[in-house]
Amino acid sequence: MSSIITLTLPGDPLFTEVARQTTTSVASLLTGENHSASDETQFVHDFELAISEAFTNSVKYAGEHDTPPTVTLTFELEKRRLTVSLLDANGPFSIDTPAPDIESYPENGYGLWIIRRVMDSVTYRREGNSNIISMSKTL
Repeated sequence: MSSIITLTLPGDPLFTEVARQTTTSVASLLTGENHSASDETQFVHDFELAISEAFTNSVKYAGEHDTPPTVTLTFELEKRRLTVSLLDANGPFSIDTPAPDIESYPENGYGLWIIRRVMDSVTYRREGNSNIISMSKTL
């Protein structure tokens, strides 16, 4: 059996913490079932980091609007797996960007690289005028 939770937030940097804390709470629902404390902590931390990066990117690339666009987070909980999808109406992008050249200390370009490093699966699709990036991890 799976459960689905949907949360729509204003695409404003002020709501990054709301997205992160909600993700922490949802990811914590999968903990406590015969897993080591360090595995559970890492699982929750990886989702906190991935959602913080994805939400920040969504807000950053939204452009100028009279009112902030929205960002919708959908959480799908399965027995040991959590999938979080983030939907926005920004322009299309590719998740197949190369890893940043860490030696040159770039200021940007780490977000998708970090997300891909901490998640088991990351997918992107474009539906109409919306971007949907989905991130999954199994505990």
